[in-house]
Amino acid sequence: MRKRIIAILVILTAATFNSVNAQDVNINFSEEQQIIRGFGGINFPAWIGDLNQDMREKAFSNQPGEIGLSILRMQVPPDSTQFNREIPTAEYAASQGATLFASPWNPPTNMSEVKNETDRRLLPEFYDDYVGHLNSFVAYMDKNKVPLYAISVQNEPDWHGWTTWTPNEMLTFVKNNAQDINCRVIAPESLGYVRSTIDPLLKDSVANSHIDILGTHLYGTPVNNYYYPLVYEKGKEIWMTEHLWGSDKPEDNTWELALDIAEEINTCMDAQMSAFVYWYIRRFYGLIDETGNITDKGYVMSQFAKFIRPGFHRVKTNFKPASKVTATAYKSDSSMVIVVVNKNSNAVDLNLVFQNNDLASKSLTKFTTSASKKLVNDGSLSLDGESIAITVDANSITTFTSDPSKGAKYGNQPPVAYLGEVVEVEFKDLQDVTEIEYELLGSESKDPDGEIVKYSWAQDGKQISIEPDLSLTLGIGIHTYVLTVTDNDGATATSTVTINVATNNTEEIWLEAECADVGANWNIAEDKDASNGKSIGVKIGIQSTAAASADVADHLVYNFQINEGGNYKVWARVLAPSYDDDSYWVKVDDGEWVNWNGLAENSGWAWNDVNDGSNLAIIYALDTGSHSLSVCYREDGASLDKFYITNTGLIPEGIGNDANNCVEEIDSTNAVNDVYFNKDIKVYPNPVQTEFYIESQVPYTSIELFDVNGRRVFVKNYVSSTYNDDVVIDLQNGVYVLRLLGNENVTMTRFVVNRF
Repeated sequence: MRKRIIAILVILTAATFNSVNAQDVNINFSEEQQIIRGFGGINFPAWIGDLNQDMREKAFSNQPGEIGLSILRMQVPPDSTQFNREIPTAEYAASQGATLFASPWNPPTNMSEVKNETDRRLLPEFYDDYVGHLNSFVAYMDKNKVPLYAISVQNEPDWHGWTTWTPNEMLTFVKNNAQDINCRVIAPESLGYVRSTIDPLLKDSVANSHIDILGTHLYGTPVNNYYYPLVYEKGKEIWMTEHLWGSDKPEDNTWELALDIAEEINTCMDAQMSAFVYWYIRRFYGLIDETGNITDKGYVMSQFAKFIRPGFHRVKTNFKPASKVTATAYKSDSSMVIVVVNKNSNAVDLNLVFQNNDLASKSLTKFTTSASKKLVNDGSLSLDGESIAITVDANSITTFTSDPSKGAKYGNQPPVAYLGEVVEVEFKDLQDVTEIEYELLGSESKDPDGEIVKYSWAQDGKQISIEPDLSLTLGIGIHTYVLTVTDNDGATATSTVTINVATNNTEEIWLEAECADVGANWNIAEDKDASNGKSIGVKIGIQSTAAASADVADHLVYNFQINEGGNYKVWARVLAPSYDDDSYWVKVDDGEWVNWNGLAENSGWAWNDVNDGSNLAIIYALDTGSHSLSVCYREDGASLDKFYITNTGLIPEGIGNDANNCVEEIDSTNAVNDVYFNKDIKVYPNPVQTEFYIESQVPYTSIELFDVNGRRVFVKNYVSSTYNDDVVIDLQNGVYVLRLLGNENVTMTRFVVNRF
């Protein structure tokens, strides 16, 4: 004997009621309205990547703590070699009983022409071939045991950005070709339920007979236009196949917006729509966010999807709403479900009055979602004859059901996400260490009255793991991780830990790329987006050299001074426009040239650490003293802006800090003849061989040496101001200028190098 389930959906927007003057909601179970096919969303691997298994379960499983979606929408890729992208999520959704349908954005390229910068047009001579393309997708899904319930002719034919159709083109195709599609046909999926797009299809008897489902989107549609008498007259099943809210900024996705969605779903149901399909399942404005957790919108959808399953029918309600109140009702088998949305700032009382009720149910269980509750079991109510008094929370959506098996238990205690007592962990004295190993033990989380069934780790707003424990390799810096745990009744809890990996190392050397010993085969260019307003790149015509050139004309050379011996990384701010323009040869001192390949392809400047092409950064062990960084061209097209050499483990951002390797030209004649034996600076011995001592009357933070041609040949930086230092050099015989740079002063003198 088949059971009969009844679902009643009520959206309340009234002023405050009390049990004495509560409004009656009369529900007549004998007056069936439209069949309900379900509630769902789209998965779009080609645009934002596929769902992972954890997200699939949260979306389509109907266990406690999961949404219970019963419809999956997919794209029909224009390229048949991409059909396979749709299979993994389709397989899981189908295994959970979901209905699958698909919409095309564009036909194969050879079947269309470009109309303008944004739009394409399907050429009429390819209408038969287009049917073949849609049928090939239907056949592919069937072959992979995930058969489609329906397929659309075109996503939003009356909008820009993909293939557009005039109303007459759509009518011609549906009338002459749609009957050859080997699946139920959805049309026209108009952007805003536009009558001029839809009416011709309904009024033409042949075209109308070729449409199984009237698909529509609600963008910009006034609420009054949700109701469409001509569609009812023609007996078409209506599916709302796309709408979204809050896509501008994450902070706009408030609980109030989610409650607006609840009201819209109910209005769609009242307008005789059989399905409600949201846009992205996973997105910051979707039903699941990028951290892998169900959003407020997801919980709203669950209040419908979890309890009003495919095959239910909406039944007639007689309810005259006050301000902000609507109500709808549904039935199938032997359960009752009432979903109440109250958009008032205070609680609301109602009397549900059942007419022609032949159900055996004697109680209803109440599930509430609000700003503070997420599908919480608030207990049971006993039926009293033909009516029951209910109360719903302020600003909430509440489901009353006689079949609570898919929801949480009453009085469920939430779990505790545990990451230990320490909120911030600091590591010091990492003089020769660039990374540390660390483990976060989410498995120590507890549920006081059940068990933890799901773990989700997030960093920077992205889900990174669903394992209980998280093993990390951390570089210097601040790292924040968020753990969300879900218990077997769907309640969640989160915990955040910040790990500060610190070091005593302080050396940071910044070098402008164009301020080098520049070989003749390099070009310096003006660039407003580059640090110092300039960048440097190799001349055109160089591609993938097998080895670094020995010709100094092909090199850039940077001299720098190390004050703290230890392990160093070299970073560069690089513009790599494509994978054909993404590499250099690099070496430090007299080491081997490294093929630094696979720079991050980017339309703008980005920091990359020097590596051997395997994305594993090279660590340079550098002693205190003078060193050189050499760069040789490998591929044209890429440009260099700035270098950062450091033992701190810090990752550079933006344009970095000020560099000190770019200096104004030194007049060589003046430098040798007129400058100065500065009385504030003593250099001895003078002449110098390979070492000299500086005594200064004024403090300085760096020193620079220039030859008689004004070329800088040596630089040394200091962590703090100093007045004297012992300097080791390796210079040819000649006259040199010594310049001392302080925070507020620049002083110079000259000396002679004579190595005999």
